[in-house]
Amino acid sequence: MNGSLGPVREVWAQRAEARTTGDVLYLVYVAVLGLLVIGVPALRAAGAGLARPDVLPVLVLDRAPQVGTALTLAGGAAVMLLGAVRGPALLSPFFTATLAASGIPRRRVLWRPLARAVTALVLAMIVLAALIGTTLIAAGRAGTGAVVAFALAAAGTGLLLTVAWLLGQLLADAARRILAAVLAGLAAGALLLPAGLGIGGAYPTSNAPSTPSVVGLLVIGALALGVSVPLLDRLRGAVLQEQAIRWESATMAATSMDMAGAAGLLRALPSTGRRLRAIGPGPLMALYARRDAIAWLRSPDRLATGVLGVLAAAAALAGATLLTGPLAWCGVLVGSLALWAASGTFVDGMRHGVHTLGAPRLFGQSAGGQVLLHAIAPLLALIVLGALGGSTMGLVAADGAGAVIEASLLPVALAPVLIAGRARDAAKGPMPLALSTPMPTPQGDLSVITMLAWQSDAVLLALAGGAVLLAVGPLGTAWPLAAAGALTALMILMTRGRLRALRS
Repeated sequence: MNGSLGPVREVWAQRAEARTTGDVLYLVYVAVLGLLVIGVPALRAAGAGLARPDVLPVLVLDRAPQVGTALTLAGGAAVMLLGAVRGPALLSPFFTATLAASGIPRRRVLWRPLARAVTALVLAMIVLAALIGTTLIAAGRAGTGAVVAFALAAAGTGLLLTVAWLLGQLLADAARRILAAVLAGLAAGALLLPAGLGIGGAYPTSNAPSTPSVVGLLVIGALALGVSVPLLDRLRGAVLQEQAIRWESATMAATSMDMAGAAGLLRALPSTGRRLRAIGPGPLMALYARRDAIAWLRSPDRLATGVLGVLAAAAALAGATLLTGPLAWCGVLVGSLALWAASGTFVDGMRHGVHTLGAPRLFGQSAGGQVLLHAIAPLLALIVLGALGGSTMGLVAADGAGAVIEASLLPVALAPVLIAGRARDAAKGPMPLALSTPMPTPQGDLSVITMLAWQSDAVLLALAGGAVLLAVGPLGTAWPLAAAGALTALMILMTRGRLRALRS
């Protein structure tokens, strides 16, 4: 293929489903009109609703700017690791084969998906900043000018996050891991700064002038993005093809309601540690824990993401115990969801144990016994990381050993519930065909609701478990532990039932 995109555009324009220029302009018109008619009033209403006595003290904390800086740096580390699995400059496998592998410069082909990623991240950051700003305006704690400056700083931060995402897709494994570790270290160090930097320097309640932060973020973000566009030519074809095929397969699996299959397809393949011995002497429990730990080390990016996810989730859960009102419930739901997602990194052994159901006992243990033995290492990992993340949040947000123990109790108590829930989810089996029976109604086919409920029951149970533990927390330390024990026993009973159903 020559270096011209004209023939490709001509063929693509002949396809019935291809968008014309008029279609694109209409979509832009609908988006702008929807933003003005629905988005702005909804944002103002949400800000007015959040201007409550139990929300405002968090937003006007003295260290809120430093926390904002730390969160954006941690987000940069996360998106950089995400770039190894799904980068921002990605086409479908067909276009990757026909365009990115042709003689056309890749920056001419890949700038469109990169532009979509930039738009999505910048809009997400602006909406979040506008929500915080409108809440402070409704409470009379910030002016309109300060909120506009904060939103502009959020836009610059979105540009930098996109560049970090692209670097994760572009860099080799070692460089990507080092940069992600540096960003994570800077995020921890930002909490100790006397004032916020970057987006934290433009926080609406900050006493420091916001102009240097706003101008600096926008200029640096634009320059970094401009420098990144030529780097699209350096993206390796093997990386583009692998990510394109994996993403399309995961999207098709998710569309067909196979969420577990979609998550499995996005799982990074083992890349290191081939020489590490997974089998060695010792008691059976230690042997299984060693096998799981070696398996984790063979996917270092996935392990790092899982560890950071558990720490962040534990911090959110601990923060929920220190807050009240909507922020507490938001914190426990976000923390439970993040802890559930991050726990998937550590439970491959449990999934393997379920998959051996009906197979010969090569190592002498039944499928249920293997699931139980493979649960030891992930349970210890979640408890240790949960205690670390929760106690860190307790140290930052409150003083005293009592507050630290109270803050770390919820993530530690939730760990066995989620591990047992993971075993239940692994033994779930295929969706019954009866759930896909059409349910025609004047409002449409409602069978999609039952299928969604089947696919999301594990996540809903995880969210319910976190909510129950938070609700019984004020009754005393013994109550969350007792509730966690009851929920874990319930999950184990359901897992046994599902294993029996699969075996029959």
